[in-house]
Amino acid sequence: MKESHATERRFLLKGWSLFLVVLMLASGALWPTSKAQAAETAVTSMDYFSPADGPVISKSGVGQASYGFVMPIFNGGSATWNDVAHDVGVNVKVGGNWVDIDSVSSFVYNQNWGHWSDGGFTGYWFTLSSTTEVQLYSKANGVTLEYTLVFQNINKTTITAMTPTQGPEITASFTGGAGFTYPTFNNDPAVTYEAVADDLKVYVKPVNSSTWIDIDNNAASGWIYDRNFGQFTEGGGGYWFNVTESINVKLESKSSLVNVVYTINFNEAVRNSYVITPYEGTTFTADTSGAIGIPLPKIDGGAPIGTELDNFVYEININGQWVNLGDSGQSGFSYSANGYNNMSDKNQWGYWSDYIYGLWFQPIQEDMQIRIGYPLNGQKGGSIGNNYVHYTFIGNPNAPRPDVSDHEDIAIGTPSDPAIAGMDLIWQDEFNGTALDPSKWNYELGYYLNDDPGTWGWGNAELQHYTDSPQNVFVQDGKLNLRALHDSKSFPQDPNRFAQYSSGKVNTKDHFNLQYGRVDFRAKLPTGNGVWPALWMLPQDSPYGTWAASGEIDVMEARGRLPGMSTGAVHFGGTWPANRHISGEYNFPEGQTIDNDFHVYSVVWEEDNIKWYVDGKFFFKVTNEQWYSLAAPNNPNAPFDQPFYLIMNLAIGGSFDGGITPNPSDIPATMQVDYVRVYKENGAGNPGSGNGNVPNPSTTIIIGDEVRGLKKTGDNLQFYVHGATFADLHYKVNNGGQMNVAMNSTGNGNYTYPLNNLQHGDTVEYFFTYNPGQGALDTPWFTYIHGVTQGTPE
Repeated sequence: MKESHATERRFLLKGWSLFLVVLMLASGALWPTSKAQAAETAVTSMDYFSPADGPVISKSGVGQASYGFVMPIFNGGSATWNDVAHDVGVNVKVGGNWVDIDSVSSFVYNQNWGHWSDGGFTGYWFTLSSTTEVQLYSKANGVTLEYTLVFQNINKTTITAMTPTQGPEITASFTGGAGFTYPTFNNDPAVTYEAVADDLKVYVKPVNSSTWIDIDNNAASGWIYDRNFGQFTEGGGGYWFNVTESINVKLESKSSLVNVVYTINFNEAVRNSYVITPYEGTTFTADTSGAIGIPLPKIDGGAPIGTELDNFVYEININGQWVNLGDSGQSGFSYSANGYNNMSDKNQWGYWSDYIYGLWFQPIQEDMQIRIGYPLNGQKGGSIGNNYVHYTFIGNPNAPRPDVSDHEDIAIGTPSDPAIAGMDLIWQDEFNGTALDPSKWNYELGYYLNDDPGTWGWGNAELQHYTDSPQNVFVQDGKLNLRALHDSKSFPQDPNRFAQYSSGKVNTKDHFNLQYGRVDFRAKLPTGNGVWPALWMLPQDSPYGTWAASGEIDVMEARGRLPGMSTGAVHFGGTWPANRHISGEYNFPEGQTIDNDFHVYSVVWEEDNIKWYVDGKFFFKVTNEQWYSLAAPNNPNAPFDQPFYLIMNLAIGGSFDGGITPNPSDIPATMQVDYVRVYKENGAGNPGSGNGNVPNPSTTIIIGDEVRGLKKTGDNLQFYVHGATFADLHYKVNNGGQMNVAMNSTGNGNYTYPLNNLQHGDTVEYFFTYNPGQGALDTPWFTYIHGVTQGTPE
């Protein structure tokens, strides 16, 4: 259940060379982006990836500059970064000697140095204010590779003149991509962007508009950094844009108001007809990995543009019948929005973009026939007639397909008996009462994520508002019912916008949460256009940042118009819009649908992998080799190493099914839930917290004062600082490496940070850096010994 939050861009100017890769990822990349399985290989040799990646990298900046280089070529190219990551250390030269970077107080991981990953490449980044020598070394063999990062300081100045170096008239590609290098500032090519950056503003407007839009941190305008505009560094640097219409871009000095205006022309296609023809050939052969990429057909002789993509129809020939490619139950293909998923053995497909748009398929092992059609009237759903382009795929029978032989099915309980051999039931709700149990569930209400009108429809353009009305949420005959009704309502955030439907959404936040284990939902789901039932999980806290950096687990989502399938997914990566997701589909056996009976939707969540099941039948797996959190690049289990709470809701419309809306006969729609059961393996205990059938035995103990300290609940700690403008935590566990983290704001000057799953005798040393309003303060070091240090009950 996607949930979007706007976020401020924190770091890294994208390189123009990576721009097309970023676009490909945004629409479903042609090539796999998952991390390879680590092979624990030692480094025997290292070579610079390219001349631009060492041994000398020069940068200039005002006070500091950002450096980055791609990982070296390891072992002559036979090993990847994931193979050797455990063996690679980083030294810096201090006083003529090589010293481990973690022992140098001026270097703090994820603050002024760290790892990056983008478009399938990985590397190191540094933010430096002086020339620095860096050495990568093998811990096992002593092999080294040295870099000199040369820094030249630049004095700030203001802008008195600007002259374009490209343009000022530029034509965007068919996919909307365009860019230009920085202008010459003050008639002096030696004046760099960094010198004038603080004096420069960027505005845009449609060419037919007279109103300029300030796009700096203005997500409500639709302009989001690193999504549809940004900066590149190659060739002196500049700005890139991804447009859907012709626009003007104005660079303007804040001080002198000197400006230069660029025009980016987006040639919206003029179609005299909608007849399609091949872009280049109709026969394609799978490569060694079984991948095939084809450009979409031309429409009336020209490449398609973004607004036309949704009109195409994609079909595959199965036993002489043409079947919609998106109907995975019949086509045998699963749509993968984030590129090829190498944890699934399904045939997969998706979009790519590289100046033009196209489709990718993988792994194609057999010959097959594909056809692409387009409506003759140019309107989605219109008659296609014979307006098809036919393609022949020649398969590679030796292409690898992931081995899923270890993906066994699981036993499930019965409606009357939750017992499962080898499992402890730690929490449940059988909905045997007459109302929702408020000791277990909360209602979520409204139409907005927060008071920002840009978050209407829960960040997904959904059409329902949630209520606590017994018309929308009620318990009857041993079932929880979440019902969507025609029930239009407006809200103060935007009185002119109406949520057309009412529905129900409930969660266990602050009542029950789980870290690792198994969750079973038994539910009967509604069908109909735009009907979107979901059973899912979000983090109790958000230690890695707002959605989706701290993760989301979707146990089940379904599209009511496709009753023969359901899906499971995880969301992760960075805060929106730098988030990623991976999903899989379950296709019901013939004769079964989401609404023909109650079905059990399960997720089994372990430290390094998550698996999905329907009625005990395995269908999807994701491992920690595929997920990540940008906030914790050295933590392979982040963000799925924290407690999550449970959510159930019935949404209407929204982005999950392309904005499709219900027919009048599709509403009312009701999702019925027979039970929710949570299990752990015998003896595993429950690192989460909860009540209900399993009382929470933990008492919260406070160790600290009103301003700063920690709270202990069971084996979990929560550090806190109150009344501050910012707060950082510095800590070591069992005399290990020092961790330095920004604490999470909970509002009103309060900050927290969790540290979970301690064992008896674990020693935590810590101190805080915070600003109570008169300047930053460092506290002394404190020591906490788990199970020994005493405190005061909350």
